[in-house]
Amino acid sequence: TSGVLLMALSSEVARTLSVCFEQHQMEKVYHAVVRGYVEEPMIIDSPLVEEHDKIADKFASHPPKIQHCITHCVPLAKVEKEVAIGRYPTSRFSLLELRPETGRKHQLRRHMSHIRHPIIGDTAHGDLRQNRGVVNHFQSHRLMLHASQLNLIHPITQQPLNLTAKWDLPWQHLINQFGWRGLKPELEQFGEDLAHHFVLSDI
Repeated sequence: TSGVLLMALSSEVARTLSVCFEQHQMEKVYHAVVRGYVEEPMIIDSPLVEEHDKIADKFASHPPKIQHCITHCVPLAKVEKEVAIGRYPTSRFSLLELRPETGRKHQLRRHMSHIRHPIIGDTAHGDLRQNRGVVNHFQSHRLMLHASQLNLIHPITQQPLNLTAKWDLPWQHLINQFGWRGLKPELEQFGEDLAHHFVLSDI
């Protein structure tokens, strides 16, 4: 996942931030490109089995827990391309805005798979055939999930802190091919380098 990454420079601040996460005092906004059409906003309220970390929990003996998980999903755009991936002559995709109310491991990827709209490029919970098709036809080689914004109260100054990460070039390359440019101008990068990238990519 690309986008905003928050790091604390002391253990005290790290503990404070952990409490903020646990008490849902942070607002996290993600964007994702998924398979198929998502027509209406929805709240995905589906529990997930706790995923152990392969390294940190290698020798854990406790059984996985069932975790309460909620994701708010808003469709922003959709597109149908004349490309056959699988059994249909065309392929459909949606651009979503996702706001996790809880912060479970791989929550967004697992919730989107649960509603049968897996995130493009997700090799663990997604559609591998769809992923290969997007690589072959649209030259997109990455997970199409981006942490766009993080809003919180600064643990020291107690002032609002709003962090935004714009979409990188591979993200915008796919957005451009799907005709979605301009939908979220605050997340797009502009300039001669980006325009040159688009021109070369479309040749």
